[in-house]
Amino acid sequence: MFRFWRKRQAPPDPELLRAEQLNAGLALAMEWGENWLKPIQARLRLRYPQLTQAELDDFNRICQEAMKFGHDTVYELAMAAGKTIRVSDFEPRMHAQFPWVDSRNVAHLFSQGMYYAWKDGGLS
Repeated sequence: MFRFWRKRQAPPDPELLRAEQLNAGLALAMEWGENWLKPIQARLRLRYPQLTQAELDDFNRICQEAMKFGHDTVYELAMAAGKTIRVSDFEPRMHAQFPWVDSRNVAHLFSQGMYYAWKDGGLS
């Protein structure tokens, strides 16, 4: 009965929703353990059941590309500058290529990339 007077919620902004979905997908792509480097479609569908298979496939492709770009860029920066590299050196490059990546995922990509630089490149 009182639903008539309730303030209606505006539909979510499609660009903000897509950025949210992409960031969720990127976080899934970066998971360590049994899901490391595995496709994200099934896990992303649990969170966003309204997505079509084509959209899920597209999100998987974009998120895998963003993860690879992030890791490669951090590794490249670390090899050039050593362990003095900071997130603030990496973030502008990441956002130039993938502007939707949020600060949490930027930090996570940086951390993983530095791990690879340390492990494979011998940073000390």
